[in-house]
Amino acid sequence: MGVLGVRHGPGVIVDTNLYSSIIYLFISDENITLMNDYIDKIMLSKNEEELKIGDLVELKPKIKKILTVQGAGTIIKETLIKTSDFDGEETREDIKAFLVYFPEEDYKYTIPKSCLQLFSDTQID
Repeated sequence: MGVLGVRHGPGVIVDTNLYSSIIYLFISDENITLMNDYIDKIMLSKNEEELKIGDLVELKPKIKKILTVQGAGTIIKETLIKTSDFDGEETREDIKAFLVYFPEEDYKYTIPKSCLQLFSDTQID
């Protein structure tokens, strides 16, 4: 990042076209434009199995009715949620999840993969 003159860390692709993409940088609260040769483009798919680190995601609509997490978040890493039975003993059934950073709340949450979808600003609620 230093070679390109960008001083600050994590960001997310907010728009892309044939030759360049606009990246929003969280820490400096600014947009920069980079040639697509310098970045990996996001594949726009709704399948949670295809979500990957760095994707901009949001809770699925049915989960939004239960949880009140504000805005969209960025996937930081993959993780597992360990489950237990009523006696507190661990079971073999782990839940695949992501650690997601939500900048509007300035907090990281561990969320099951099946509860997330790619963020889209053209949704109808």
